[in-house]
Amino acid sequence: MLLLKSVQRALMVLGGAGLLSGTLLGSLAQAGTTVSGNSNAPFIPLNEKQSGAPLRILKNHVNVSVQSSGLFTERDHQVLELLNPALETMINPYQIQYSADMAKLRVLRAWVSTPSGQKYVVPASAIFVRPEPMAAGAPMYSHAKVLSIVLPKLGKDDQLHIITEKTQTTPYFAGQFSQIWEMPVSQSARNFRIDITAPRSMHLRAAHTGNWIVSQRTQGQLIHISARMAVHHARYPGPSTVDERQFSPLFEVSTFPSWAAVGKAYWSRAADKAAVTPIVQKTADTASHGLQGWDAEKALYTWDSHHIRYVGLELGVGGYVPISASKTLETRYGDCKAHATLLQALFNAKGFKLYPTLINWNNVFTLPPLPTPFWFNHAIDYAPQRHLFLDSTGTYETPGQLAIGERDKPSIVTGPHPRVVTTPGAEPDANQLDYAADLTLQQNGDLSGIAKMQTKGWWAWMYRQTFASIPPSAYHRVMNTLLLPDGGGSGTFVPGNPDILDQPFAVTAHWHTVAYTHVGDHISFPIPSGPYLTPGLSATARPMEALTRVIGPLQRQHPVTTYLGGIHWTTTIHLPSGYQVQYLPPAQQLHNQAGSFTYNLTLQEHSVIVHYTLQLQRVVYNPQQYPALRTLLKLDYAAQQSPIILVRQ
Repeated sequence: MLLLKSVQRALMVLGGAGLLSGTLLGSLAQAGTTVSGNSNAPFIPLNEKQSGAPLRILKNHVNVSVQSSGLFTERDHQVLELLNPALETMINPYQIQYSADMAKLRVLRAWVSTPSGQKYVVPASAIFVRPEPMAAGAPMYSHAKVLSIVLPKLGKDDQLHIITEKTQTTPYFAGQFSQIWEMPVSQSARNFRIDITAPRSMHLRAAHTGNWIVSQRTQGQLIHISARMAVHHARYPGPSTVDERQFSPLFEVSTFPSWAAVGKAYWSRAADKAAVTPIVQKTADTASHGLQGWDAEKALYTWDSHHIRYVGLELGVGGYVPISASKTLETRYGDCKAHATLLQALFNAKGFKLYPTLINWNNVFTLPPLPTPFWFNHAIDYAPQRHLFLDSTGTYETPGQLAIGERDKPSIVTGPHPRVVTTPGAEPDANQLDYAADLTLQQNGDLSGIAKMQTKGWWAWMYRQTFASIPPSAYHRVMNTLLLPDGGGSGTFVPGNPDILDQPFAVTAHWHTVAYTHVGDHISFPIPSGPYLTPGLSATARPMEALTRVIGPLQRQHPVTTYLGGIHWTTTIHLPSGYQVQYLPPAQQLHNQAGSFTYNLTLQEHSVIVHYTLQLQRVVYNPQQYPALRTLLKLDYAAQQSPIILVRQ
């Protein structure tokens, strides 16, 4: 498999990645951001000879021989052409990640050829095996290794030829084989061929999306499956699009007969790890504080979130086998599987039902054509009696309210009755930012204000983790950074306690912006929009920027994501003496299939009162739903850009 640096991989081979963490926050906030020059064209094919991709796969031939045990040998022959020499570091050094505890990997041949006909053979001394970079520093322990091949300097149109062989020595799931080959739409490729041979008794099935040509035949006790892709031109989706993995052409094979079988396979390994041992019972009794029902469940969840440190564990088959709850209590650390298993054990100790659930933490909201455990990278829990999902890995999530990357996702609930269950979606009332501000525009054009934000659901999750990570001594600097788009300024925050998870999270802010607007016979300025002044913190996107990213293209070929949920703000603007209002933007109100928006300004004595409400009904909007979303958000954006005009008396 080919691993690239800094950009998405030219080829993604998923097979035994394991369930690690759910902390990919930045990538969720800004997923799918490549923008074409023409905002009216949501999906632009590039000239096949002048691709916008930095490299092209000229050849990728994959041969896989599968044994009935689930072991396999895979030989890859790739030829990569560097189209943009400025991005040479994408493939130099060439890197392949694998689990050294479960597989062997060797380079059979590697060389570089130039357009002038020269050939440079890569010597064995230029091939190194090193620990995975994130495994070298906590919080991550892994048997993963990175095979690195240091190449001679590559120039434009130079070609890298590499032949590798991987032998899986331990199966992730005995007697099962599953793998996905994906061609990201933003990559350029030619001559892609996959050939798989497996025993007929394994009942290996194949499926694909996109322009793969798939065939299969039987020969004696073997089945031969082939997939071909002659040409794939690089194309670029618009901003705020779901992760391209959701719509990229993929070819998949799997022996798992159903998604329930995937859940059953995980449960068969995980169930006994949640045994109620004496240490589990003692912890559950202490953590629940004698509470009953949902109050007790919240207390157990909060204890797990606060007392067990997240540490990724990818040790052998540990990618899909959790550490026992007792061991996690002894060490006080664990990965997502350990958290899910411990919380299940604590619930078991108090007579509550809870089952581990497989989910992906990325910007993909669909399942692949065939059942496979390797589509998921995270584990949480599901409480069937309350139809609630719980993720104690996140530390700052409200009990029963998931973080952004876990919402509106098909998940596999394990347990005695495994099945597919979709997590909650936008729920604007439950994922709400309420904002109240009192602002004063002074005669010299300065603006000062004080505001209070109260957050619920994913807004609370973001704010809790933000203020838990920023020391109070940095509040002034953070505020200055946030005010830079309006000319800079100073101020600070007074946050609530981020460790209280079952209550809304509140933050108070006060600030002063110098020269917010020009002062003359007339003063014209847009409404200082409520939540956009202060909470664009950490990886949280500024909502105004989110609006512009979503509404750019006239139409969409792929779904888009919005993480605004519900926003309500009321702002009072005290006007400078000596001025009166000449113009107020008109009131706006729209309710359509995408959601609702209201905007109203009233003059009260010498102040302007602004009421703003936005509610979006979904996390993901498909291309058919996009026009309604765009109409709604365009009205929102235009309203916020409309100025108040004051005139000197």
